[in-house]
Amino acid sequence: MFSLLNKRENAHSEGIWACAWGHYVPKEKDKEKVAEDEENGENKENESANNEADENLPDVEERYIVTGGLDDLVRIWRWSGDGVEGELTSMHTLEGHSLGVISVDVNAAGTIAASSSLDSTIRLWSIHTGTQLQTIDCGPVEAWSVVFSPDGSQVASGNHAGKINVYAVDGGRHVTTLDTRGRFTYSIAYSKDGKYVASGAIDGFINIFDVESGKLVHTIEGHAMTIRSITFSPDSQLLLSAADDGHMKMYDVNSSHLACTLSGHGSWVLSADFAPDQQHFVSSSSDHTVKVWDFAQRNCVHTFKDHLDQVWCARYSHDSSKIVSVSEDRSVMVFNSPV
Repeated sequence: MFSLLNKRENAHSEGIWACAWGHYVPKEKDKEKVAEDEENGENKENESANNEADENLPDVEERYIVTGGLDDLVRIWRWSGDGVEGELTSMHTLEGHSLGVISVDVNAAGTIAASSSLDSTIRLWSIHTGTQLQTIDCGPVEAWSVVFSPDGSQVASGNHAGKINVYAVDGGRHVTTLDTRGRFTYSIAYSKDGKYVASGAIDGFINIFDVESGKLVHTIEGHAMTIRSITFSPDSQLLLSAADDGHMKMYDVNSSHLACTLSGHGSWVLSADFAPDQQHFVSSSSDHTVKVWDFAQRNCVHTFKDHLDQVWCARYSHDSSKIVSVSEDRSVMVFNSPV
């Protein structure tokens, strides 16, 4: 059954623009040792920030929801419960941004949250302690969307100049810039296999870069209006975009060919996200609805009409069974989505 599990009204004092799930699984000691050895050999880049975030880690599995609002705050919530039961409890209210928070993400380990704001900074936070780990100053043009790389060592953000800036999680140093040579880069996403990063621009263009070489692989004239959200399928083969023209489009990543166009929302489509099991994907819109789509059939299977204003963001949980959505109505909602 598709159902509303939990509703938190006035979760922020102003509209909520961003949300993300975090999933923390405690490592067993022997696995930890192997991971440490691998990290020492291959990847020291995100070590100190991760070490700091790894202090005081819980010894049980935890699920989190991170939200960012126009009240300048980032909030971390604990989600507890299974099946069609669940409780949302406030853990941390994170102060630091001086203007509205427009994007949040959580690393794959479920230990660090990233937030970007109209104040032109990206901030990294320990999910468990609520302490700020890092501030990255993105310069005079504000950072818009922020995403972690799949391995959690870097964060990327798009900006007004049409560039994607990539920063190291440890130390916050600037690693590289990918130039779309286009307009304001509104949305960005990494493919799950880490090979590609894609961006959606205010003029409706999509750019796909090869992460390793930094080369532009595809430019797609995707939409007639601003692309609000872009996301790769879990198998990294498809790219889904959502735009102000009221449509979503799905592309084959390798060929850049259009696979399908999806219509159904009555207004701007503000976010899109795949379920990790790739059976469904979710969209949210300024028509106040959240829609669940069947991946194989490419059709809408359920519409949630519980929000009272535009729904800025909707995201699937790691087990594909829950959807969190946030809205201009200042509420956070968690829905059951049967797998």
